[in-house]
Amino acid sequence: MSRLSIRSWLEPFPDSKGVAVVFDIFRCSTTIHCLAERAAGPIFVAPSLREADADDRVHSMRVFSELSVDIACRERFDNSPFHAVTKPWEAGVPALVATTTGTPAMFAARGFEKVYVGSLVNFSALVAELAAYDGPVTLIPAAVPEWQHVEDEIACQAVATALEGFSNLPEFVRECGENARERILASPRPANLAAKIPTGAEDIKIALEIDRTPQVLSLAFDDSILAKVIKT
Repeated sequence: MSRLSIRSWLEPFPDSKGVAVVFDIFRCSTTIHCLAERAAGPIFVAPSLREADADDRVHSMRVFSELSVDIACRERFDNSPFHAVTKPWEAGVPALVATTTGTPAMFAARGFEKVYVGSLVNFSALVAELAAYDGPVTLIPAAVPEWQHVEDEIACQAVATALEGFSNLPEFVRECGENARERILASPRPANLAAKIPTGAEDIKIALEIDRTPQVLSLAFDDSILAKVIKT
């Protein structure tokens, strides 16, 4: 039996063995990676803004979210990789990301040994990390299947192909990531997102930048409603 599986977070994980990787390419995962790339302050995720508002720590954070819920915070931005890269960030100020499906999917997977933030911007580094692990790997697309947001499923398939193929060959791994990018670009999603969101075109460009960063990110869960983003 293959140690790899692709599973929806909307179904229970009765047997959470091994590690999980959650993909929300447009845009949650990429926003988190862009914030971590700058590393100006600690980064947290929450399953929702309503739940996060109960934690007093959040009220002094920079919040990145497309959710319409009002929340007391230091600064408020869209869940946008472009905003994560370009907006001024005072050193030491924490950031919070809470989104429609990306962060709920991450919390749904919290029972696994480790939960990684999956993306294309660190594709080769992520594959190398997973290839070095000899236990079960569950790949989780955050998009709801009925929405036909194909990019997360495509990213999962690309990682699976790289791991089941020649994961020790950097050229092969890179090719898997580039093939995923081309499949996503060939779908209606980039055009739809660019037309729908003011920063859509910029967000897409960043999200599809294969191997933009060598960092691998995971989540540290505790008894609170927040999980901290950790550079592995």
